[in-house]
Amino acid sequence: MNTHSTVVGEWPMAPVSVGIVTALPVEYAAMRLVVEDLRTRTVDDDRNHYQSGWLSSSDPGRPHRVVVTVLPEDGTRNAAAICADLLRSFPSVRCVVMAGIAGGVPAPAAPDRHVRLGDVISATGGVVDFDHVRTVDGADHLRRAVSGLSTDLLRADRELQTGELGGDRPWESWLSGDTLPARFARPPADTDVLRRAGQVVHHPDDGRTPGLPRVHRAAIGSADRLLRDAVRRDALAARHGIRAVEMESSGIAVGAALRSAQWYAVRGIADYCDGAKNDLWHPYAALAAAAYVRSLLGACHPFPGPAAPAPAMTAELSHESLRLIVDALLDIEQLRDEGDRRAFVACLPRGIALAVAHSPRALIHTTAIVRSCAQHRAGRAGLLQALRMIVPEESVASAQAVRLIESLWPDRAQPGE
Repeated sequence: MNTHSTVVGEWPMAPVSVGIVTALPVEYAAMRLVVEDLRTRTVDDDRNHYQSGWLSSSDPGRPHRVVVTVLPEDGTRNAAAICADLLRSFPSVRCVVMAGIAGGVPAPAAPDRHVRLGDVISATGGVVDFDHVRTVDGADHLRRAVSGLSTDLLRADRELQTGELGGDRPWESWLSGDTLPARFARPPADTDVLRRAGQVVHHPDDGRTPGLPRVHRAAIGSADRLLRDAVRRDALAARHGIRAVEMESSGIAVGAALRSAQWYAVRGIADYCDGAKNDLWHPYAALAAAAYVRSLLGACHPFPGPAAPAPAMTAELSHESLRLIVDALLDIEQLRDEGDRRAFVACLPRGIALAVAHSPRALIHTTAIVRSCAQHRAGRAGLLQALRMIVPEESVASAQAVRLIESLWPDRAQPGE
């Protein structure tokens, strides 16, 4: 379906703008099927495994650079932790997408809301953390809404919805055909069995195209609760208007908020949150979600990223000069402290700050700071300005570092740049 390669230690210059998190290996495998030019990425001091590649955007000349990972275990806490790790390791990421399977909320008496196995839920209604409550006089009340839903992907979903009304459904091309791995094929229709109180319930005629998923645009319920109770499922749906239930997206929202990033969730329906659980629909539902994520990003404008590098500046700062400048900066007490280095990076021009890969190790982090500055035309001036803002004027080490930077690093910025 696409071309894969595994290159350890090699990393293209384009910054990653989208992070995609999955909870299960089958979801990770499905997502990797739809990402182009997949490559392995390792990050110092981050034990997570990442795969990077490209997905189309609304601008043919500017695709999204994405990074995909999988949780070590499911659940909201793990999702929050991995999301925070991803955003720390890839600070240029603007949006984190949770992609994978969920339990659906069927509504046979309301065909327009009826969710079936293999369907896709696009979280245009946000995420409801239904177990994050306060209990007063025996009644539960949600403590707060889950905020931060990506407006960029909401706009993109509107574009997909508009195209769908005209018969354009790009995600469907990934769900059939000779190139589809057999494991991800759609199960037979007679395996989509809905039961209520032990009795088989017939699916309503909801006007869907047989053999293809229906896309629902609604809210998703998320909590650290493995739900296998149809009565509880229906009560939650009636109260909160959700059409799917899962265990990670509220954690993704928390992790994204900690780093001021947007988030979104797309889920394929693998079961009905009842006692009749099996894994038969997992692969197809995971691929349906992955295909929709690909289409969603394809309708999304490129996310803004760091300013383009200036290769000539990099060439004029030799490896020896780089080493001497890094050594001089590490003589400054503040730059040996991780918290102060974070503050230092925040004082750099935005385009440079977003390109700096964080590390708790002073040498690695400081080297990344100087390298990132060297790749931007305003980097020399930005580095000197950050020093003035963070380090006291009377610092002898800072004064020595400034003199070294000015002598080893030519100022080639043009007037007005």
